[in-house]
Amino acid sequence: MSKFLAAGLSLALSVGAAAAQPVFDRPLTVIVPAGAGGGGDTTTRLFARELEERLGQPITIINQGQGGGVVGLTTLKNAEPDGLTTGLLFPYAGYKMTGQADFTAADFSPIAAFNGDSAALFVAEGSEFRDLKSALDAIKADPSAYRIHCSGGCGSVWDVPVAGMMLDYGIDVSKVIWVPGQGASGGLTELASGGVEFQTASLPEAKALTDAGAVRPLAVLSPEPVKGFEDVPLAGETVGKPLDGGTWRALGGPAGMSAEDVAKWEAAAKESFESERFQKAMSDANFGLRWLNAADLAALMAQHEADTARIMEALGYGQ
Repeated sequence: MSKFLAAGLSLALSVGAAAAQPVFDRPLTVIVPAGAGGGGDTTTRLFARELEERLGQPITIINQGQGGGVVGLTTLKNAEPDGLTTGLLFPYAGYKMTGQADFTAADFSPIAAFNGDSAALFVAEGSEFRDLKSALDAIKADPSAYRIHCSGGCGSVWDVPVAGMMLDYGIDVSKVIWVPGQGASGGLTELASGGVEFQTASLPEAKALTDAGAVRPLAVLSPEPVKGFEDVPLAGETVGKPLDGGTWRALGGPAGMSAEDVAKWEAAAKESFESERFQKAMSDANFGLRWLNAADLAALMAQHEADTARIMEALGYGQ
């Protein structure tokens, strides 16, 4: 796996790709607004390996995770829309609410989504709460009495969907104590030790501590059971409607890419997503698979912006 994680690595063409008719006449660049080794970097490199074979040109990955991804997204936004540069897109709307940046869907050319992982709410194994309803009812009755670890910075991919679920349940989410951290690992350890009452994270991130009997998921914000975690209850069963919240990862270009170039990348992305090697690599690494074409990704981005604004305003951001 290490060959996918080295920052700035140029992925070597396979024999089949070398023999393929190039779709573009020059080498390609994919910007990853994240550091080497994380989920965004790893999934993008796995995807780029497949894209390279189908586009017939070497792909260079450029990691720019500074500013929590703001630098990389800015580079992608400002790139020439010539079809030669694309990049990783992910939930970005929170930057506006926290004053870090002002990205909108209009800054990018959606191509395709290839990954999605659902947010889940965890408690320590010894917690009094055995199901999601009892937890939500207790938080609703006295929101300021509970601490919820966000995994990373609050206002991000795991806590915002959970806050949205709570908001729809009638909880005053602005009174809940949201605890920022440096990642899911540290937060889950704090949860297990009693430092917080709840944790937001993905199911794969918590698998080691779940298997060890230190923490347990109350529910996952997915409309259907998550592969490999089929015994985890769906949050929608408690709140009365299907819920779908968490992170998504997608390929996009700068605004202004031609429809022809978007179509070339989208076609290669679909073949890449459906390849047996990519599906297996993602499954082996416990990453969720989610395909959206360019039109569906554009709709997701618009919905993401609206949902994020509603939830983060309720949380007190941007005031």
